[in-house]
Amino acid sequence: MDIGNAKCPDCGRAMTPVACECQHCDIRMEGKFSVSILSQLSPDDQALVIAFVRSFGSIKKIQELLGVSYPTARARISNLIKCLDSTMETTDYSESQVLEKLDRGDISFSQAMEEL
Repeated sequence: MDIGNAKCPDCGRAMTPVACECQHCDIRMEGKFSVSILSQLSPDDQALVIAFVRSFGSIKKIQELLGVSYPTARARISNLIKCLDSTMETTDYSESQVLEKLDRGDISFSQAMEEL
């Protein structure tokens, strides 16, 4: 299973990995882990990113690799950029935002701990 694309079977939202285990040592770590932006892409989009980098950003070479017209290759890359942009958007509070609210006195220490 590609953990970067794991979705909740109930609501369809992305799931957060919470455990890692070494098969060799039987060491287990638990907590909330982040998944890289690239791993959240579909396998086809991941392949496109790799091809784009390996071709030094040449859309013409991407066009040849995909066997499509230049506008089609450019559209695929444009869609990929939109997908990357959407994976970088977050509605969750970042740690720094919570600490700023704590510094301003907007929330208590215990509220900050809950948000973190």
